[in-house]
Amino acid sequence: MMHFLLLFLLLIAECSSWGNINVSVDQKGGYNISIGDRVWLRSSRTAMYVDNKWYSSDDNSLPLINISYTSGFDPSLGDYRDFQLIYDLVRSGIHTKIVGHIRDWYSVSGISFHLDTGDQILSNTIPLDMNEVRTVFPSFHIEQIDEKDQRGYFTFEGGMSGDDEKHAGRWNPSNTIIKSGITAGPLVLFNLTQQGQGDLLILSPFSQFMSSSFSQTKNNTLEYGVMGSIISIPSNYTHSMMVFYSANGINTGFREWGKMMQTEYNRTQKYRSSDLTINYLGYYTDNGAYYYYNTEKGLNYEETIVNIRHNISLPIHYLQIDSWWYYKGQGDGVSQWIARPDIFPDGLINLHRRLENLPLAAHNRYWSYDTVYKQNYSFILDKNNQTSLPSGNDSFWIDLLSEAHEWGLILYEQDWLDHQTMNFLPLLTDINLGQQWLSSMGKAADQLGINIQYCMSLPRHILSALQVSRVTQARISTDYKFHLEGQAQQWAIGITSMLVDAIGLAPFKDVFWSTSIEPDAPYKSNPKEILPEREALIATLSTGPVSPGDAINYTNRDLIMKCCRPDGLILKPDRPLTMINRLISDWAFYNGTSQGELYSTQTTVIYQHPVTFYTVFASAMERDYQIYPSMIGASSGVIWSHDNPNEVLTFDNDHPLNVLASKCHDLSICLWGISPLIEFADKTQYAFLGEWNKWTAVSSQRVTYITNMSGINLAEIGLQGLLNEKSPFLVYHSTLGIVNVTCPFGPDAGEAQIVIDSKRVICVF
Repeated sequence: MMHFLLLFLLLIAECSSWGNINVSVDQKGGYNISIGDRVWLRSSRTAMYVDNKWYSSDDNSLPLINISYTSGFDPSLGDYRDFQLIYDLVRSGIHTKIVGHIRDWYSVSGISFHLDTGDQILSNTIPLDMNEVRTVFPSFHIEQIDEKDQRGYFTFEGGMSGDDEKHAGRWNPSNTIIKSGITAGPLVLFNLTQQGQGDLLILSPFSQFMSSSFSQTKNNTLEYGVMGSIISIPSNYTHSMMVFYSANGINTGFREWGKMMQTEYNRTQKYRSSDLTINYLGYYTDNGAYYYYNTEKGLNYEETIVNIRHNISLPIHYLQIDSWWYYKGQGDGVSQWIARPDIFPDGLINLHRRLENLPLAAHNRYWSYDTVYKQNYSFILDKNNQTSLPSGNDSFWIDLLSEAHEWGLILYEQDWLDHQTMNFLPLLTDINLGQQWLSSMGKAADQLGINIQYCMSLPRHILSALQVSRVTQARISTDYKFHLEGQAQQWAIGITSMLVDAIGLAPFKDVFWSTSIEPDAPYKSNPKEILPEREALIATLSTGPVSPGDAINYTNRDLIMKCCRPDGLILKPDRPLTMINRLISDWAFYNGTSQGELYSTQTTVIYQHPVTFYTVFASAMERDYQIYPSMIGASSGVIWSHDNPNEVLTFDNDHPLNVLASKCHDLSICLWGISPLIEFADKTQYAFLGEWNKWTAVSSQRVTYITNMSGINLAEIGLQGLLNEKSPFLVYHSTLGIVNVTCPFGPDAGEAQIVIDSKRVICVF
């Protein structure tokens, strides 16, 4: 007989700053999630696929036997109320208690769902497809609840951190929200009538990232649980999902979700902030670079790489070597990750010396079935797919990366993550192997002080990086080659940057050319970079690596150096360029048809009082837009265009920015800077426009403080640079107009100061 401790439960998140998200649970175990007085998600079934058959609450083969209530504490996120739906799984007369937990957090704006699968091993001999799930909790109907329900969605799916198959549309049963469970990632629901500026929910895995998935059924139900192809679920196993709420719009909401996820997993920005390959200019040889499986005429790769080091006049701080340098075996996987003698005849240690100890980033891919490492280390084999994987329970990763450390490796690039995962049967059937693989790689890298870049990663890999501190960056766009060949808008990274940055990783756009045409490049269809300025700009404002890959005699130094100080230190904003909320909303409103690439970012100088500067970028626009300060989180101020910095205009609700498709089209870029307008006591006004000849006009790498002493009609702006460096800065002054002041940095400390008062703008050091 069913005994209910509570016939009806109503949970309401009590932190009023979060807005009103609540979940209600009825006596049959059904649950609804509401925002305010409107239901956003209605539950469907709870189910388990065990012994090759389904047990479900729908037909009472998985009956609900109790509902209980307790409370708990999470060491990272604090207190929560825990409502438990208790089901009875009966197999061959054996009863297993399956418990679905619904947790209402006191300090987190969200509701989490946790499924405890009980004290028995749950196995199948006939697994489901990898795009299905074999446990179901929670599940929600995909539906338009009534005619007033005007919600949109977007989601990340596929390779390159979910960029390859990302899509958007209206939240209704006619749309396929989840196309492929194994490649799917976090799902965002928002109110179209608020144009992305208000309420949203982010549905995301909360644990067991490599073995849990979303799935969409033929009945248009969104289900979450253990991946369908997993053979066996161990006893006392738990997985969880989060429904996170924000009232602050898509971009801010995503950052709030990311902060919560990083807090839960104690992830910090320590390694991202100190990563040399993120902070300084580098050089790449991957797919799209001039020297990808291509050398200088008459030279081998070793001599070509040495020539790059000595003949490209850039302050390069590291160099990346791609998949052309190591041995490959069956299925084109890695057989041995050492230098081939026809590539580097003197070996990598000697190459490193010839490069004057320049640090290296090195590519790796999936492991071949015939890898030589299986002779001495524990490798799991998949003969049908001709692939293998280190089990992670021995010294393999330590030994591999220790050897690489000797030849200057500072960044290990793990590429082909999607292929290794989706085309390696043991990762699809073993519930623990995926996280074990990534964690063992990360632990070895951490011991040796080596950072990791994920490439061709699925969203599940990106989420797993929460638990792998040495992953500092991830590729978020397809290979640059496809852009050169006219097949992809590879620079358009304003959506996926949100996900990667929220998790704590730097988004990486990929290599680029700084010159439009570079003869004898190894690509078909007359490869051409139609707009080198756009590539350099996006790379810089991504906050990730900036890494050209030009031929030696085709490097546009002036263009590339707009990213950096003369020593190669990248001048970057505080956060990546991301698409503004209105454009994301319209992407969904028009059922996945992009209306253009319109992004924003910002830099905040924090001293006595924070002062924030904004950047707006547009290209490939399909229609015109008017941008108001609130749409990018700004206040009123002044705005100026990088192509005409001597014209400064008012930017407020009465004077929005007009973004014109006729000007900001696929063959052009538009870039604006926005600065606060400061008024002194005597009514003199000024605005610091910044370093006008750099992509990031105001950066924390350059500006150290801003002190506005309005009462005495004085402002001081602290700057830092190289010893004896000179840099030009623009200041708007209501009396003097546009003042271009060149600051020499002091010969002792590399510091300077711009002083502004009612009658002058000067630089002192």
